[in-house]
Amino acid sequence: MEQTNWYVIQVMTGNEQIICRDLTEILDKSLYEHCFVPMSERQHRKDGKFISLREPLFPGYLFIISDFIDDISIALWKISKFKRILRTGSSFVPMEPEEVNAFSALVDEAFNITMSKGFIIGDAITVTEGPLKGYEGSIKKIDRHKRMAFVELPFLGKETRVRIPLEIVDKL
Repeated sequence: MEQTNWYVIQVMTGNEQIICRDLTEILDKSLYEHCFVPMSERQHRKDGKFISLREPLFPGYLFIISDFIDDISIALWKISKFKRILRTGSSFVPMEPEEVNAFSALVDEAFNITMSKGFIIGDAITVTEGPLKGYEGSIKKIDRHKRMAFVELPFLGKETRVRIPLEIVDKL
């Protein structure tokens, strides 16, 4: 049975993977489809060479796909580190379908965002491969030195600027 609601759980930054693992250990698998921390690839220069690092796309947040959020909320109290499911008033609020669609279009099956590649002609950006292909209009800023594009995505009811890996291989 495919579950449809995506919920966001706020945790202490740096504990995303640990809490996700702890949560999946205590939850019955029938209560959720996936618990994950979306990761983004980042290039880091070390000793004159670029190495690939992975870091959370949204530091301090993990995601769970479930239609049984009340049961998950009860299980969260069994985990000792700070965490809360995002809500409005007294009810838990799932991500909007357009937020899920925008996010799903950028991630792979393991909820990771890999490096995109492209080039610049004048002021126009063209992405030739990777998850940003076709999303050139959403790119708000590029940091060529850090190989990052800043993209605005709908997240938690507002446009949120997210760092997505993008290597500009040529500027004409």
